Amino acid sequence: MRLGRIAGVTAASAAMVLAVANSAAAADHTMHTGDAWGNVPGVSWSGTGHFNEHGDVVTICDKDADGYAVRMDVRLNSTSGPREYAFSVGGKGNCATKKASMGSTYNLPEGKYIGFRFCRWKNNAESECNGYRFLNDH
Repeated sequence: MRLGRIAGVTAASAAMVLAVANSAAAADHTMHTGDAWGNVPGVSWSGTGHFNEHGDVVTICDKDADGYAVRMDVRLNSTSGPREYAFSVGGKGNCATKKASMGSTYNLPEGKYIGFRFCRWKNNAESECNGYRFLNDH
C-alpha cells in the first residue's frame, strides 16, 4: 500500500515538472506565412515561425510539401527597417533556428521593436509574405 502511494506521488511530481518545463518553452510570439485563410479545413500555412524574446530565439519551419522554402527577414523597428539577418529552410517538416548565443548578428537589441517579414521563397523570389512587429523587452 505504501509503495503505491509513493509511486503516485512520484508520478504527480514528474507531471508537475513536465508542465512547468513545457510552459517555459512556449513561444512569446507565433508567425505564419501569408498563404492561408485562418482555420479553413484542409488549408494550412506554408510556414510557421516563433520568436522567444529570452535569448532572441527565432525559429522557422516549412510546413508544406509545395516546392517552396520559407524565409524570414529579421529587421530593426519595422518590416522595412534595417536588416539584421535573414535565413530560410525548405522541405516539409524541416526547421531552422537562430539565437543570440550564435553570435552578435543574432543578438537583437533589448527595448526595441523587431520587425519580421515571413514569406514563401523560391528561385530567389519571395511571395505571400506576412509582416510582424514585436517589442523585444526581455
